[in-house]
Amino acid sequence: IVVDDGSSDDTGEIVRKMEKEYSKIKNKKNNVNKGKAYSMDRGVKYSSSNIIFFCDSDLNGLTPKIVEQIILPVLSNEYDMFIGVRGNIMQKVFTPFALNSGERALHKETWEALPVFYKNRYRIEVGLNYFVKLFGRGFGYKQFSHFQTLKEVKYGFFRGTFLRWWMNLD
Repeated sequence: IVVDDGSSDDTGEIVRKMEKEYSKIKNKKNNVNKGKAYSMDRGVKYSSSNIIFFCDSDLNGLTPKIVEQIILPVLSNEYDMFIGVRGNIMQKVFTPFALNSGERALHKETWEALPVFYKNRYRIEVGLNYFVKLFGRGFGYKQFSHFQTLKEVKYGFFRGTFLRWWMNLD
């Protein structure tokens, strides 16, 4: 399930091409940017799976083997959620930021039990982390080699820095 959060890049075109090759892809587009948590929630609503795997679309080096290693601890009920920490410098330096990584697997029932307050913008990862720690079997994590293009590279230094701090403050 791909939820395009009102992007203006070529995401829609790429997904349409993939739909021709992979018939099970569900492509949903928000007409305007509604935020990360809204888009995640929208994707979950279209899912019939008991295990949900989230990942950002602008990753490099994410492999099926990494995805499997993120999903298996949840599938085996070892944790309510498992996080794939990226190999980015920002995530290597400061573990609390690393645990906000977008690559994670969790039980659908965990997502559905999460209070709506946390399903807002970038608050979602921190909300999930605290929720499963306080009310569930907790979460595990492991660092992998995949990475995300830094916002400062993707959007330019000033806009990227602004977006990074806005995300962190949220």
